[in-house]
Amino acid sequence: MKISFNKSLSKHPQLLLIPFYADLKNLSAENKSWLQKRIEHKDINGHYGEHLIKFSDADGQPKKTVFWCFGTEKSINAKKVRSNFALALKELRKHPLSTLEIALSSQFAKYPQEIGEALALANYNHSFLKTGQDLVDLQAKQLKEIIIVSADINRTQKFDLEEGFKIGLTVNMVRDLINSPHNIVNSDEMAKTAEEICKKNRFKVTIFDRKQLEKMKMGALLGVNDGSKLGAKMVIMEHLPLGKRQDPIVLVGKGVTFDTGGVNIKPSNGIAEMHMDMAGAAVVMGVFSLLKELEIKQNVIGVIPLTDNSVDAQAQKPADIITSYSGKTIEIGNTDAEGRLILCDAISYAVKTYKPSQVIDIATLTGACIVALGDQMAGLFGNNSKMKDRLKNAAQETDEEVWELPIHEVHRKGMKGKFADLNNVDGSGMAGASTGAAFIEYFVEDTDWVHLDIAGPAMPKKPKEIDFVGGTGYGVRLLTRYLQNIK
Repeated sequence: MKISFNKSLSKHPQLLLIPFYADLKNLSAENKSWLQKRIEHKDINGHYGEHLIKFSDADGQPKKTVFWCFGTEKSINAKKVRSNFALALKELRKHPLSTLEIALSSQFAKYPQEIGEALALANYNHSFLKTGQDLVDLQAKQLKEIIIVSADINRTQKFDLEEGFKIGLTVNMVRDLINSPHNIVNSDEMAKTAEEICKKNRFKVTIFDRKQLEKMKMGALLGVNDGSKLGAKMVIMEHLPLGKRQDPIVLVGKGVTFDTGGVNIKPSNGIAEMHMDMAGAAVVMGVFSLLKELEIKQNVIGVIPLTDNSVDAQAQKPADIITSYSGKTIEIGNTDAEGRLILCDAISYAVKTYKPSQVIDIATLTGACIVALGDQMAGLFGNNSKMKDRLKNAAQETDEEVWELPIHEVHRKGMKGKFADLNNVDGSGMAGASTGAAFIEYFVEDTDWVHLDIAGPAMPKKPKEIDFVGGTGYGVRLLTRYLQNIK
């Protein structure tokens, strides 16, 4: 899908969307009169989300014009603009069409990035695995072009709208990765995707395979991989526009491409969704797709450990003791607490190798975080208040919400092992999100660090207006804005 800009309608418009506020300002006299009559007849009340369709057979006029209300201008904000444009586009996609024109008045031009994001996000369609008539029907609902019709939009607003559109398209790419089953997207395919992103952007990429990881003594990552047919991998992506002038920011993404739970196998209810356990890794790849395009002048390193957590005769077992890359020994209390194991090796490697200014890890880590916060926001943990505050601000700006949760001394103490340095679970069944974060904290040393537990918003049961059932790509917009806001 592409986006373009015109100062006037095309000669033969298929469908026109006119967003408006309840005061009917900035509408043509004809459209204002038509809407006033509809309001008088109670066809519409001027409330947020209400809409009407006007039909016309006149030459040069759209056959269908959809008027979509945003309530009062005083009550609107960036979140509502993004959500309502997404709702409008989803509704319009019920009409088979390839091109949509949107009449954008100056009243809406103050939210260009939010509009751009919404238009891309709401046109998502995970259809590439369909065939036959099902595929034809889905593709008929896929917009090929959106034309912004406005005489008011300036160069900066146009740039911001296009930037939001690019971000939205990247989120859709991440959604495709998350929504694809393990036989389509596994550790090998994830590594290939990272290579493609780096080749396109001329980033350096390094991919360690199982043999190399064995030489590096990445025992925690390899322990999770022991039951897999595919060897573990670790991907390193490097965006270094400032060279040696700046210590890098490291993004670490959990890449468990399917999680059976290992020997502590998951119950059948919900296990089919466990291809989404690599959402953190996909998000980091999404951010790297945007770094150069958005001209983000920060040194950023992506570290992505990749494996599935499967069961065979070689799979690690409860009570096994492994030695991590850091040298710390870990007792396996539960093979289903595998995400923290692959993260701890990745973080230790990043801290030792790159001496980063800060580390942010993003992971679908614990069901306990969903119990605590629901599935609309991520749990936020860390050892640096400034980083946490910046992420909270970025979360407000992008509507990818976070909520800070504690790492208390009792959580740290609970992760101490009986026979090894650490246990990967504390055995109490309580405060699972905090104990998971406490485990990871043991490997960050004195580096400034934040952990985002995205188990809920990565694939919520009730998606937001801008999302669909399945993977949301949560975290791409949040982390991108976080990096953009660092001065």
